[in-house]
Amino acid sequence: MENKTRLWTKDYVFLLLGSVLLYIGFMVFMPTLPARIIELGGTQMEASLAVGLFSIVALLMRAIAGSWNDKFGPKVLIIVGFLILILTTVNFYWSTAVAALLILRLFHGAGWGIGTTSIATGVSKLVPPSRTGEGIGFYGLTTALGMSLAPIIAILIMNYFSFDVLVTFSLVLMVFILILMTQVKIPKSEKMVHQKMKLFEKTALLPAGLCLLMAIPLGGIQTFMMVYGTELGISTTWIYFIGQAIMVLVSRLFAGRLYDTKGHRFVIIPGALSMIIGILILSFATGAISLFIASLFFGLGYGMSQPALQALAVDRAAPHNKGTANGTFLSGMDIGMAVGSFGLSIVATYYNYAIMYRTAIIALVVFFAVYWFTLGRKVKNS
Repeated sequence: MENKTRLWTKDYVFLLLGSVLLYIGFMVFMPTLPARIIELGGTQMEASLAVGLFSIVALLMRAIAGSWNDKFGPKVLIIVGFLILILTTVNFYWSTAVAALLILRLFHGAGWGIGTTSIATGVSKLVPPSRTGEGIGFYGLTTALGMSLAPIIAILIMNYFSFDVLVTFSLVLMVFILILMTQVKIPKSEKMVHQKMKLFEKTALLPAGLCLLMAIPLGGIQTFMMVYGTELGISTTWIYFIGQAIMVLVSRLFAGRLYDTKGHRFVIIPGALSMIIGILILSFATGAISLFIASLFFGLGYGMSQPALQALAVDRAAPHNKGTANGTFLSGMDIGMAVGSFGLSIVATYYNYAIMYRTAIIALVVFFAVYWFTLGRKVKNS
């Protein structure tokens, strides 16, 4: 008899491994593609589009892919997403025109939106209901860890090698993940085969909106940390991402189980406060040590809050709408990252990056207030 509470199956582990490698292989282009566009003679605006275009397309594809996952099953969509990513990445070798890179970034975003939504849906279908917080929490760990490790790897490859080597690194990862994903078995919701397409899951809108607010300062960190280091005269800004990755891992030692046994407020409230402290320290940083301390607080808070919110989004959705719920939730992340990249850059243009990060605290304060007055005062998970 199959153990209905078993979490660590082969398929679940393969999906987690594929997720962390996907986030690394895709996110290495976040700090490097804008620099590549400027190197090819592009403007600062065109470099910014390299970040914004993929977010916009990913947002649209998530809305479609979530419903497709519920209709056709995640495995089919995972393979489609990775084929798009592989074909797009190959073309980075030969694209030496700015316009070509921006067009490729559109397809890159499409593959990203389909792939990430489908893996998240696959995970949610494999996790036992009694272990949602723990199971989705470990998936959240892969996304947060991948986003923390990608800038370190990207900087090292660009410092010691070249953009083509970076493309090769990403391509190898994508091909490996595609092969790995063909070995995964994911159950499909049979009763939803003939359902009309849903662009979003309304029960996931609140967690998605909270994720959007949380992702605004994260977008500022991922996009501008290297520039902030230059402004401060710090050459070792990679140390921030190491600290963030460490604390994301530490959070998994207790946060998922705490979600399942005590409820989401015991995870999200301390997580939000920790992120606020981290950004505040970051905005007053004077050296590598203060950057590292800031990363510990923000990494712990993010590692606790993001997986808990995603687990909440999945918990609130009906079993046959989990794909759409994941797409809705991850759309919040995409929008928040885009706002963090573009919106905060306006503050930095008129003031400086320290003021920019202090401004980002507003998003986290709003996050805390919205969460408390909608969900946080309730004792049980909602």
